[in-house]
Amino acid sequence: MAAAGVMMAGYAVAGTDSTTLANGADLSVTVSTPTTGDTFLVPTGSTTVDVPVEGSASIGEGEPNVHWTYVVDVSGSTGAGCGSVGGTVLDCEKQAVTNLNNAVVADGSGKDVGVSVFGRGGASADMSGAAGNQPIVAPDDPGVDVVIGSIVIGGVNLYTPRAVNPNDTNFSAGLTAAGTSVSASTAASKNVVFLSDGESNLGGGNFNAAVAALDSAGATIYSFAVGSGASCAGGSDGTLQAMADATGGTCTNVPNPATLPDIVQNVTDTAMTDVALEVDTVSTSFDTLTQTPPFDGPGSTDFTATAADQAPGAHEVCASATGTGPKSDASSEQTVTQCETYDVYAFSLTPETATNELGSDNEHTVTATVDGPAGKLAGWPVEFAVTGQNAGATGTCAPASCETDADGEVTFTYSVPVEPNSLGTDTISATVTVNSDSATVDVTKEWVDTTPPTATCEPGPNPGGQIPAAPGEGGQGQNQDGFYTVTATDDVWGAESLDVFVIDDGTGTVFGPYANPTNIKWTEANGADPREKAGSGAVDWALKGQGDAQITAVDGSGNLSDPVACLVPPAPQ
Repeated sequence: MAAAGVMMAGYAVAGTDSTTLANGADLSVTVSTPTTGDTFLVPTGSTTVDVPVEGSASIGEGEPNVHWTYVVDVSGSTGAGCGSVGGTVLDCEKQAVTNLNNAVVADGSGKDVGVSVFGRGGASADMSGAAGNQPIVAPDDPGVDVVIGSIVIGGVNLYTPRAVNPNDTNFSAGLTAAGTSVSASTAASKNVVFLSDGESNLGGGNFNAAVAALDSAGATIYSFAVGSGASCAGGSDGTLQAMADATGGTCTNVPNPATLPDIVQNVTDTAMTDVALEVDTVSTSFDTLTQTPPFDGPGSTDFTATAADQAPGAHEVCASATGTGPKSDASSEQTVTQCETYDVYAFSLTPETATNELGSDNEHTVTATVDGPAGKLAGWPVEFAVTGQNAGATGTCAPASCETDADGEVTFTYSVPVEPNSLGTDTISATVTVNSDSATVDVTKEWVDTTPPTATCEPGPNPGGQIPAAPGEGGQGQNQDGFYTVTATDDVWGAESLDVFVIDDGTGTVFGPYANPTNIKWTEANGADPREKAGSGAVDWALKGQGDAQITAVDGSGNLSDPVACLVPPAPQ
């Protein structure tokens, strides 16, 4: 796996995508690292980089957004006994409504509630002692219990007394009264709980219209036939079953109205069902999750992951969170996705090593290359430095600004003096700066001298300083008198750094080293012992050998020249 990368763009801002679920809860996902515009640099010596990913996902709690209207039958028949429970049917109805409201409060989904009563007529209760009519209050408002407690046969006494005449059972009147509190609520979900111990006997002409009005207001009617003699299907002027069916609710026969079935469905509960990550459209596992879905809201999870082996180029990381709200409603599931784009760059310097023959080529060029996303390769500044043998050497860039061109390249060319002090190893360092960070790559350059010097043998002066004529034709030597100036030249080393040697090709005897140049007198004496003695006048050395003289030279690098002959005729017999 590649080494971890360094994020180089500063002041990045985490990216977040969020939505509001059906129950008003917030669902969000955040990618805090990397964020769009971040750049990462492949470590020197690697081809890819591991990019760290961090973020979080959260789900809130739904807002209380359910309305309840409790419709209580206060006709005369509710004065009958409530079976084994004790008290009257009305007492049981009031207890049932109280229990139901307590469940609404405990659930936390309820936004507001209202109370209506009906007999021959119907009325919506005033739910508060505040000035004016208050058809709805919060479920946990103390006024709810006060109003329920004030319900009597034929009406409700608080907070404003309202009579409805207990002599008939008019479902339409109760439904119409419920419409007052239903219409006053802005809740997203509205429920009407309709209790009656008898069958309708009045108001049939308005029944369908009253039901339709509640349905249009978004209300669902849950009706209850209270007591052993009640029926969901009975009644001459509308039925409990019909009102439930028309609004998507249910009708239930309850012998004991004090124990109504649980019809409260929570809408504030939420659940985080999934958190996922993709890198370049490929599903990527998390390294850590502080809380693993599914989990109930409100809650959150922080995550980390690794976008592994990211090659130079443009990349994208996308995190998603999926949640439901209400939890009980699978159709409420939604997904939010946050994507961030980032760039990966690599830096190289070539050639990695190179060798120059200093005497023939004292110039060297290196090429720095930034590899990364297309269209984003130009303009990255590169600094070059030379250390080692030629430390401090300067050069020129192309482009001249020392910034990369459209292909991500910039060259650096420098030269060194053609002299012995330049021989050796240089290290060329290139440092690129990408946004707020940098990377350095080193390469080496060898300056060598493997070219030998050139030796020469030219007619030289006699002791008097004169150069004798030397026809050098036929069997005669090139210089019959044997006076020569022996010299050497080299591409790198100066004359003073070259050693000159004279070799007797008859015996192989080597004379020297001598200074460059040196004047010699060479005598060829067959059978004589080779000999060296100091010369006189302009002649530095007088040398005798059995053959001709050959001249060689050695430079400071130890390179030996090819031999050059100095021809002299043998001495007379």
